[in-house]
Amino acid sequence: MYKFLLIEDSEDDAALFQDTVKRLNIEAKVETYQLCIAKTYSEGIEMIGSGFDGVIIDIRLDDGHSGNEIIREIMQKYRLPVAIFTGTPDTEQKDGSPILVYKKGEAEHKDILSNLCKVSETGLFNVLGGTGILEKVMNQIFWKNLYPQIGLWTGKKAQGIETEKLLLRYTVSHIQELIDSETPAYVTEEMYIKPPIINTIKTGAIYQSPEAGIYCIVLSPPCDLVVHNGVVKTNRILVCEIDNHDVVNKEIADKASRRDKKKENIQNAIKNNYSDYYHWLPKNSLFCGGYINFRNVMTYPIDQFIDEYGQPIAKIQEYFVKSILNRFSSYYARQGQPDFDFKVETKRIVNEICPAESVS
Repeated sequence: MYKFLLIEDSEDDAALFQDTVKRLNIEAKVETYQLCIAKTYSEGIEMIGSGFDGVIIDIRLDDGHSGNEIIREIMQKYRLPVAIFTGTPDTEQKDGSPILVYKKGEAEHKDILSNLCKVSETGLFNVLGGTGILEKVMNQIFWKNLYPQIGLWTGKKAQGIETEKLLLRYTVSHIQELIDSETPAYVTEEMYIKPPIINTIKTGAIYQSPEAGIYCIVLSPPCDLVVHNGVVKTNRILVCEIDNHDVVNKEIADKASRRDKKKENIQNAIKNNYSDYYHWLPKNSLFCGGYINFRNVMTYPIDQFIDEYGQPIAKIQEYFVKSILNRFSSYYARQGQPDFDFKVETKRIVNEICPAESVS
């Protein structure tokens, strides 16, 4: 059952919404929705944190209060789906906001509920909600791993080491370790962090040149990008160009005539088995995708790079960055052998191990 909170000072509007919920429950022959109603701003603020699957908010509330105030409160303290149901256009939500605005008299109550349910069903709020999976995981890590080691960290603190950020990073590594054993295969969107959390130059950050339009990825080793006293350790940024996703795929497919062979070629390419110098970046709703071309390496002085590329548009998740760096390093570390006359050598070996008289 989904439990929603409606913050609405109009008794008529609240009653209509409640009637819709009752009708939907009767039609479903099971209590699918529960709608709690806060009639005032104060009641809404008090009830927000009571474990709802979503909140529906009117903008104009009692005593001159605005639903925008409640939304700001939610965004600062809570993580739960929100919808605006209003007769006025004065919301603070900008284009692209995940908070949908429904206009009274036009939107259907059932559609608002249905969309909130779809958001809830993604599991995002189970993971990040106040009582979600992440909360439980952090509790587990706190009591089993980190708190028992508190002597280690008080010792570090006594040495003058700033332990708070270290513990944040250490906690994240524990969470990753724990959930890696429990979750299914990745979906391609997980490869990207968009927009990037940090806009400084990082290994795995993806940039697009505003003028040339080309995409590239930073592959400087992380240790080179460490900042000391405001200065990056290296004086040049190493990047690889990202070739167009569709163009490369077509070239790869066109190298075969049969459809099954084309499919095999593409599958090898996206598994990074087609060539040593291409690394596939998936095409999805977060990034246009492409193939990192290890052969097309460029370096820039830091200032020139920032002038030419500006801010990163996305960042590859660390788990995938390691894989890319490993393949990039292997590509340039490989050492082929001298070019012998392999036909002659092959013939000699075959003659030795399979004399002509023994060949059937």
